[in-house]
Amino acid sequence: MRQTLAIICLAALWATTVPADATGLRHRSTPAPEAVQGDSAQVGFKVSGFRVLPNDVSAFITPVRDLNGDACALVKVVAPPEFAFSSPLGIVKRQNEVGEIWLYLPRRTKLLTIKHPQWGVLRDYRFAQPLESRMVYELKIEVPRPEPALRRDTVFFTQTVTDTVVVSKARPRLPLNAHTLLTAAFHDRGPSWGVMFSLLKRHGFFVHGQSDFRRIGTTVATCDEEGFLPGSRIKPYYTGATRRASYAVTAGVVHRLWPWLNLFYGVGYGRSSVAWQLADSEGGGYALNEGRSHKGMAAEAGLMLSIRRVSLSVSALTVAGRQWQAGIGIGVKLWKKE
Repeated sequence: MRQTLAIICLAALWATTVPADATGLRHRSTPAPEAVQGDSAQVGFKVSGFRVLPNDVSAFITPVRDLNGDACALVKVVAPPEFAFSSPLGIVKRQNEVGEIWLYLPRRTKLLTIKHPQWGVLRDYRFAQPLESRMVYELKIEVPRPEPALRRDTVFFTQTVTDTVVVSKARPRLPLNAHTLLTAAFHDRGPSWGVMFSLLKRHGFFVHGQSDFRRIGTTVATCDEEGFLPGSRIKPYYTGATRRASYAVTAGVVHRLWPWLNLFYGVGYGRSSVAWQLADSEGGGYALNEGRSHKGMAAEAGLMLSIRRVSLSVSALTVAGRQWQAGIGIGVKLWKKE
């Protein structure tokens, strides 16, 4: 009897601890596997700090310039190299250094999007202040600590994709411009008139010729600056009539400083002659005054200004370094070809 009661008690105890399945059979329960979090919208990192580095001169000594020619700001991101970045104004240059990433951003950048292939995207992070040229900043990113996870014996391989947009600095293409000007030069022998032509893109050439359109004619003798004839200590008599003639031709290069301002300079040949008329008692005719006449290499330099279709120029010209002329010019831009 006692044995029968013991068997009945053991059976009742087993029935209460083991659940029944759909067939009515009872079996032991097994624990469910741990759930895996897979929310891609969740960001697994955060920006832990942003500050200015006033004593860092990295962006001042070796500046990187954007398409507008302005020096960029430098943001040193303390983060692993797997991070990628983008901004509304673009990223001029990215440089991976030991323990940090250097980002050269255009000045006045306010927003930065930070991406990671595993931890998500932090979109439009706003700086505490707009970035300034040649300034250095530090941005610290706090990443989650790796937690060991035992998931059977499966091995996962990840590939890092960097999609940072780097804006390359390209020099803009300049159109081909042609200018022609009428010029006037002022010197001690009277004004000279000329024509100047130039053709350039970023660099080019010019040709300039000018003359006072006068001739001294045939001379019968030569004299020095004071009027003495060669080998004579007696100064002859002169009537006071004087003939003058001047001309110069120069050619050289033109450089575009700004879209509306060009610099030109060049060399060539020039001559400025003076002849005095002898009195009839001296035989008449004209004597070439070699002391007041100059010839030889001519040099010219000046600036050309363009306002719409109008071209203006100012220049200085010398003949053999002894005669100096100041010149001005006005003309038109003939055509502009892309």
